[in-house]
Amino acid sequence: MSTALQQYVETIEQVLPRVVSEWELLGDVTEEGAVWGFDIEEDDASGFVVLESNVGTYDVPTVSVSLSLGPVSEADREDVLDMLAISAQLLDACMTITPPIGEEGEEYFLIQTKFLAKDFSEARMLSAIKSLLTQLDIFFGAQ
Repeated sequence: MSTALQQYVETIEQVLPRVVSEWELLGDVTEEGAVWGFDIEEDDASGFVVLESNVGTYDVPTVSVSLSLGPVSEADREDVLDMLAISAQLLDACMTITPPIGEEGEEYFLIQTKFLAKDFSEARMLSAIKSLLTQLDIFFGAQ
């Protein structure tokens, strides 16, 4: 693994305990990056931090911060269409779906934001989470 990518891993693992209630590395750290899951008890939210090396595409490491909206299996066609419409209205964020994760291979809807890994900090992560929580409240708060 590159030294730069390892430094981003270390920074993320220093920031997570200061920002979230619980966190864990999901899988191994590889040349392609790493994924952490987290919970924020006071906001009753959970999500992921994803570090990607982007070798072969952007060739610059990025970090995604996302919050879970729930399992795809619980959504019907109308829910999916609503989420696509909402995704177009989001500010510096988008809706996406995880690849299958966990023992059951469940997929989850996410609201996420992505930025350059060099910009990752405690303040940037707090800002990302606040923005995502605010947008969740705006678009899903009454549901």
